[in-house]
Amino acid sequence: MAIPMRPFHFLDQRAFCLILLSILLYSCQSESPSSVILEKMDKTFNVSKFYEPKIQRSEKLLHADVKKMDKKELKEAFGTAMFKKDTLAIFNSEGSLPTPFYIESTAVWGTRKLKPLKDFGYRYSTVSYNEEKDTLAMLNGVTFPALTMGESKNGEFAYLYAMKTSKNKDDFQDLHSYLNKNYKGLVFSEDVGSSIEGWENKDFYYFLIKKNRREEQIFSFGEEENDNQKTTDIIEIRLEIYNKIYIENMRKEQVYLPDYIPLLH
Repeated sequence: MAIPMRPFHFLDQRAFCLILLSILLYSCQSESPSSVILEKMDKTFNVSKFYEPKIQRSEKLLHADVKKMDKKELKEAFGTAMFKKDTLAIFNSEGSLPTPFYIESTAVWGTRKLKPLKDFGYRYSTVSYNEEKDTLAMLNGVTFPALTMGESKNGEFAYLYAMKTSKNKDDFQDLHSYLNKNYKGLVFSEDVGSSIEGWENKDFYYFLIKKNRREEQIFSFGEEENDNQKTTDIIEIRLEIYNKIYIENMRKEQVYLPDYIPLLH
């Protein structure tokens, strides 16, 4: 008598879900890059192509007439992630930093009235998002809902910051394990601190930063508070990826960089 086979019996449920999610995201990225699979990203990544439809959608929503929207359209609008594009330029630090110059958006409060020495490129940021629903990047099955990227005016990828707030302790460990297995570890001086670790390959520097905090339960109005108030452990995770060409150029320009980024060999 034939014994019916259980499909994918050799995979546990979590592993299968991660593989399926990777396939779906990779398919979407091939057609329309709505998400970035960071394992597959290289220095030729087209930042503007990735963000262009997101910026256009955000601009459309910002200029939409909410009075003409029905409840469904309003709900969809308020639940849609929003993005912005800023011009990056190099400014004189005027002695406020260890280096003569720094790079910043021309739109922030501290630089709006300053004259830049020269333009560098563009920065694309996630300004609002849903922590549970949105996925802009993924590494080793861990999803990130918020993403910031920089590019030169020639369209060269400069850096990426992927952020998330997680209640799942496995998220940080899954990221750390992947980076530790696939890239060469960096050695930091003691003054850098223990909350950051770094790795490198031939093209990129990778930095994983975490901050632990506790979140107390918030009671609704009229709800009776319990003496044993519940708290939840939260990990704020930030993954930074820098193009080594960008780092080399910033060193030559004497532009300020975070202390934990090493000198190129």
